[in-house]
Amino acid sequence: MKREVFSIRTLFSAAMAAMIVTFVLIIGSLLSTFFAHSMQEAALSSTEEIITQVNSNLDFYISDIIGVSDYARNLARTTSNLAADDIRLRLEALIDSRDDLIRIAAFDMDGRTIVSTESERLWKPEDVVMEQWFRRARDGEGDFFFTGPHTQSLSPSEDLVISYSTVINYGDINRKTSPAVLLIDLNFNAVSNLSENVNLSSSGYIYIISNDGNIVFHPRMGEIGKGNFSEDLESVEEHVYGTYISEFEGRKRLTIIQTVSQTRWRIVGVAFMDELLHPLFFFRLTLVFLMITSIIVATFVSRGISNRLTRPLRILEAEMRDIKEGVSTTIPIPKSISKEVLSLYRSFNSMLSRIQELVAKVKNTEAVKRQRELDALQAKINPHFLYNTLDSVVWMAERGNNQGVVKMVTALASLFRISIAKGHDTITLKEELSHVRSYLEIQSMRYKDKFHFVIELPEDLENCPTIKLIVQPIVENSIYHGIKYLQDEGLISISVMEKDGKTIAISVKDNGVGMSADVAASLLDKNSSHQHLSDGNGIGLQNIDERIKLSYGDEYGLTIHSELDEGTEVIITIPKLNPITPVVIKR
Repeated sequence: MKREVFSIRTLFSAAMAAMIVTFVLIIGSLLSTFFAHSMQEAALSSTEEIITQVNSNLDFYISDIIGVSDYARNLARTTSNLAADDIRLRLEALIDSRDDLIRIAAFDMDGRTIVSTESERLWKPEDVVMEQWFRRARDGEGDFFFTGPHTQSLSPSEDLVISYSTVINYGDINRKTSPAVLLIDLNFNAVSNLSENVNLSSSGYIYIISNDGNIVFHPRMGEIGKGNFSEDLESVEEHVYGTYISEFEGRKRLTIIQTVSQTRWRIVGVAFMDELLHPLFFFRLTLVFLMITSIIVATFVSRGISNRLTRPLRILEAEMRDIKEGVSTTIPIPKSISKEVLSLYRSFNSMLSRIQELVAKVKNTEAVKRQRELDALQAKINPHFLYNTLDSVVWMAERGNNQGVVKMVTALASLFRISIAKGHDTITLKEELSHVRSYLEIQSMRYKDKFHFVIELPEDLENCPTIKLIVQPIVENSIYHGIKYLQDEGLISISVMEKDGKTIAISVKDNGVGMSADVAASLLDKNSSHQHLSDGNGIGLQNIDERIKLSYGDEYGLTIHSELDEGTEVIITIPKLNPITPVVIKR
């Protein structure tokens, strides 16, 4: 039957979906960025206008206070024509006409009162000259001076005031003028009212700093005084003037600083970015909804084309999965298929045949290689271990420990009997563990009982077959990399158990220094620097794992569990095969 062949290029329209999604994402991102920038600019402009208006109002008010100062200055010049009581009455009338004026007074340079709207109170000169407003005006620190909010220590009132002071000239009855310090105490609320009720954002606010860095006004002045609220004055001192965005106490905020021209005070406006940009959230929500809708529409449009395009590939994927699981060894070619995918099927089948050939060849080569490596290792038992053992035998013989000599030589002979048995790659579990017992007895005598060991082998598993020399190298690692560094006596426990009737698990467990999970995981990694740990006969853990897998399959091998300072357990998993007759080695 003739196959239906079509060109995969006719299905390239599926790329339209990706193009639409990309277009929607790009446009959405650009719109979101533009809207956020525009909103930030609008918020900045609006906030700057508010700060400028507050600045203008404050500047106008200060000009008004300077006008009051000029009025008092002119009265002082006419002292020779007006009695002090007349001047006081005029100043009192001025105070009565305004809610923002608390008191007006003039003092000579020694602190003596010349005139005061509080004539019933006589201020002591020695107290007056100690006041900041008096000293700074007298010492000529500018044309005039404003204090921060404070209670007037010369008055029993606890109300907060802002003191204005300047140097004036007053004339006496002889028409002689002398310098004097003019004091005008302003109601603090009059200044604060200029900055309160300003809407910068839901929780934004304005505060004022004097030219020496002290807070003149803050809507949370009481909390600041009690230490329950702090302000970012360091950032303000750093920027001095202008607009900037910073983060303070976990919130981003827009800060605008302007200077009051006449006093050099700084007006600081604080607005919070999350509140200013809150409308952006709803815009982005709408934008995301539109983008998702567009993507869904594009998905449905391209779905039919996509199914048509990928169906042969999905079939190929399923067939490849069957090959991976061993269900089949070739991939049948569908009757309806595109030219491009047909070529892919044919190429894959050709490659599959070649891979199968190479896998068989590599597996055979690896088996031969591992066997030769094992033969070579068995042929040259580590001279260092043999030398140390014989040295121990000589040492015990010299000291008359004949029983120890016999025990060690017997164990050494038993150890070599299994190791050098050529032509016998498979032995019983009993023989394998007998070989391990001989090795442990030698090491236990060499290390003067630094450790003891326990070997448990169920009788019904004694004659089960295993490839040889898979337990002793692991025990060797337990001694050299675990037990050796212990201060206390070590323990090596070897146990054999049957699992699910088909598998045998050999556990080699020690209470040594252990290792981290990363190091334990790397021991069987071919790319790791921890591949070979054996300090004895050189057969590393990876070698054992690969020999087991080559002999029995990839589902068998080594598993390593370790915890730092707690110990290590290596589990050897092999299949449970029919019992065999133990190897008889001639002496």
